Amino acid sequence: MKTAPLPLLQNVEKRQRAVAWALRFAQNTTLDPGPYERALLARFVEGSLTIDQVLEQLEHSSPVK
Repeated sequence: MKTAPLPLLQNVEKRQRAVAWALRFAQNTTLDPGPYERALLARFVEGSLTIDQVLEQLEHSSPVK
């Protein structure tokens, strides 16, 4: 699934704030990401992965139900 580009996430600072907010939201819940997910998020923040690429990596790594 392709998502539309989000202009609000066009620079490192904005991606950093968005990810920090999401991590605070998920803290101490079942949504709290593990090390692999956090590594993908770090690559998204630095700009080496798009959010679509992060989602694709997560889909390929998740166990089949």
